[in-house]
Amino acid sequence: MHIALGFSRRATLHRRFSMRVAVFTDSFLPYICGATFAALNQINALAAKGHEVRIYCPGSTHDRPHTSETPELHESVSLRTVPFSLPWGGQPNLNVVFPVMFPTLRDLRKFKPDLIHVHTEWGTGWAGLISAWRLKVPTVGTFHTFWDDPRYVHHFPWPNWRIIQRAMGRYSAAFYSRCSVTVAPSPSVQRHLQERGLESVIVSNGMPAAPEMSPGEVTALRQSYGIGDEPVLLYLGRVSYEKSLPVCLEAFKKIRPQHPKAKFVMIGDGPEMAIIRAKIRELGLEDAMVLTGAVDHAELIARGLPRLGDVFVTASETENQPVSILEGMSFGLPTLGPRARGIPELVGHNENGLLFDPGSVDQLAAHMDRLLAQPADRNRLARGALATAHQHGIVRTGERLEALYTACIRDPATARASLDNPASGEATALQRSS
Repeated sequence: MHIALGFSRRATLHRRFSMRVAVFTDSFLPYICGATFAALNQINALAAKGHEVRIYCPGSTHDRPHTSETPELHESVSLRTVPFSLPWGGQPNLNVVFPVMFPTLRDLRKFKPDLIHVHTEWGTGWAGLISAWRLKVPTVGTFHTFWDDPRYVHHFPWPNWRIIQRAMGRYSAAFYSRCSVTVAPSPSVQRHLQERGLESVIVSNGMPAAPEMSPGEVTALRQSYGIGDEPVLLYLGRVSYEKSLPVCLEAFKKIRPQHPKAKFVMIGDGPEMAIIRAKIRELGLEDAMVLTGAVDHAELIARGLPRLGDVFVTASETENQPVSILEGMSFGLPTLGPRARGIPELVGHNENGLLFDPGSVDQLAAHMDRLLAQPADRNRLARGALATAHQHGIVRTGERLEALYTACIRDPATARASLDNPASGEATALQRSS
């Protein structure tokens, strides 16, 4: 059962198309992760519909740009940093927050939000929950990360013991139980929450359509990175422990004799970059790898960097609804991914990609070999990837959030039921068998 912190019915329904929404998130630009871009895309979709959105997020190790200096944000969105944040070791541009409520509440009282949406369950998320309680407005909370997974516990400065993993899961459930409504980006997340006694409504993370590029522009882009007509595998995302990137590299090594000209592009950076570089040297893959390092997201999209690849590859077993896969699909890249967590709900085997058993280097290598050797097969799956990206279009997500917010403002106790989540067309579209 959800424990609502309290709300006011003062928000009137005639303001449905001009709601004021305060978004609280511990993960935001310049820090790069799936939760960052899920929040960013949804914020822009709501702002484009005429809603007034204000972001509350931590400071960063670098000066956080003002909204007017952040081209990825809709021009109407305002941004505030939550006071008293400190750098989190090993994660560039990620700060942890110790909620200091007075400045935030003072700003919120001027903003007068109709609803607060929290995207993370750490210091900034608690600032959002406490603020909602003080202002008597409803809260929507989106569950993004399986923090009880041992690969995530690995990032924290305490033992990776099973008792710690269970404690992390209980902590996350306790946080979201205090939201008026919890959002699950995928059916696998919804099942995960149900196992912990939490009901939720499914709303896809959403993805904007990729900008068009001519064949000549794609050729010029690839040539600028030393890539010609050879087939290319691509990974896009953080370079961190839970992404299981060594599995991808070992599979690539296995197919090199059959595809000596093939390239593997990795777009991103993270705390495991030195380890991945060492792994590349160990496997003798230096001449076949293109490592772009960190790329500003606005630049990544504007230049169409995902078009450097022909096939998106991931071995991560911790994803709920990976934004990176949706992004790759929006550029027409079929996906090779494991049968784990939420990936089989996005990747239909032999429809828009191919699935392999978690951690299976041999199966992943066989799939790499198949798609690199068979362009017609690859192109068929690419068409399926574009169709899937369309199903998860950000406009549809924005409309669903708008309906959820309106129902939540009217009556949080009945908001989830009003969207009829279990039988909704979106839930059905999201369901896939592995």
